[in-house]
Amino acid sequence: MRTVLATTLLLAITAKVNAKSCTVQSSNGRSDDSPAIAQALSECAEDSVITFSEGVDYNVFNPVKANLSNVTIQMRGNLHLSQNITHMQSIVNASANTNATSLYWFDFKGQGINWIGSTNITTGWIECYGQAWWDTNPPNGTGAIARPHLMHYNTSNAIMQNMKIHNTIAWGVVVNGENLTISDTFIDIYSNSSGFPFNTDGFNVKGNNISILDSTIFNGDDAIAVQSGSYNILFKGGTIGYASHGLSIGSLGQDQSKFAEVENVTFDDITVVDAVYAARFKSWIGGQGLARNLTWKNIRCFNVSFPMFVTQSYFNQGSAQTQIESGSTTVRPNNASVVMENFNWVNFTGTINSYMPGDGSCVTDPCWYDAGFPDLKHNEAIIVECNTNTSCSDFNFENIQLSPQNRLEPSVICLNATAELNPQLGLEVDQDGYCVNATYVPVSS
Repeated sequence: MRTVLATTLLLAITAKVNAKSCTVQSSNGRSDDSPAIAQALSECAEDSVITFSEGVDYNVFNPVKANLSNVTIQMRGNLHLSQNITHMQSIVNASANTNATSLYWFDFKGQGINWIGSTNITTGWIECYGQAWWDTNPPNGTGAIARPHLMHYNTSNAIMQNMKIHNTIAWGVVVNGENLTISDTFIDIYSNSSGFPFNTDGFNVKGNNISILDSTIFNGDDAIAVQSGSYNILFKGGTIGYASHGLSIGSLGQDQSKFAEVENVTFDDITVVDAVYAARFKSWIGGQGLARNLTWKNIRCFNVSFPMFVTQSYFNQGSAQTQIESGSTTVRPNNASVVMENFNWVNFTGTINSYMPGDGSCVTDPCWYDAGFPDLKHNEAIIVECNTNTSCSDFNFENIQLSPQNRLEPSVICLNATAELNPQLGLEVDQDGYCVNATYVPVSS
């Protein structure tokens, strides 16, 4: 069905031969091209095609924001963000945005906004110059202040193809909407120094009927993070890695006053290389909500620290706050849990990073990804931490073939998952009906 939708949308785009068109003019590196981009977006804001010319460079030294309707952006040129950190920080600080909803350098909103990048690997890039920002990370800090996110793509009934991004400053693409197909994305984030690329999420997704297909994402945070309010999400095909935090759900339940909900999400046919996590679920102590019908399958792990990881005690090492933004900084009451139902991990193969686990993001002791697990041997194939003995149900592990590099037997850490609520768990259980913290022994269902 999603393939049919994408094909239909592409045919509709191709059929726009009589649509209004605008070609963005470039200063050829002499000045800021943001005004020319804004002019094209204004003149061709509806039923139009906007073209960035093949191989042409455009300076985008100021944010671009547009409300569009049935517009196709043909990205054949290269967009260059400002390399003046002070200038960009002054823009972020002058905006009304807060840390959790920071300024987006590109902010697109409206129906039918299609992004069609070049199939030529040498052009169609957004160059963000993030390395200079990472090199200014304060000691024991989690990134420079006043960092802009790259793009807010808030649309429905649209496609994005061949998006190419290099070294984002913070988040990459935040996707909101429904009936979207995103394919052949290349996000390339890699630090050539000790400066870690904090918070460089690939995709943050919230919406309904969204597919991300055949994409490559190397970064320093979640390759994809599916947020509350998401239903029928598919991430299929491709490779993620570098210091990736994996194929993630959440975090859910940070704001204890709101009910978080995620349902029907599938991650399928993914290669994960040198990442901290492969399959990851994260919710907060005391959060409330429901996560249901989640599947990670056909996942190939190479040198991954935590192949399968579920936590209900997530925290943000970069902030003392325990709620969203202005929330309390006192200890969170453990008076609720995000309920998890029908989680499936199927066909995991590969190796566990035993010798140099983690990444360069630790600024706390213990490290944020070791917190709560003081005796890790880094041969753990599966870590499941349910907050209570009723918060996890219908969990299923099937055909898990993972080998630690240290030659130890693969093991399991399992808290509060009961045989009664998880009859097809596929893991060893003790005499009281709880999954066992032990060597991984697959159990036939």
